[in-house]
Amino acid sequence: MNHIKPLLDVRQVAELLNVKERTVYDLAKLADSEPSNPKALKFMFRVGGSWRARVQDVEAWLEERATFRYR
Repeated sequence: MNHIKPLLDVRQVAELLNVKERTVYDLAKLADSEPSNPKALKFMFRVGGSWRARVQDVEAWLEERATFRYR
């Protein structure tokens, strides 16, 4: 049987990223208006009127940034 992990809300994502909830909202909205912006939280999506994210998507995003090297 497949076990579905619960979705994270904005507060939980903010805690994982160590930022304010307002920052999560702003960067989630940025993904809609400027999807190519590297700061955009493209893993966030709306369920009803609330922003949500899958745990594995947040973890993958963090891992990608942890291994990214600026030139």
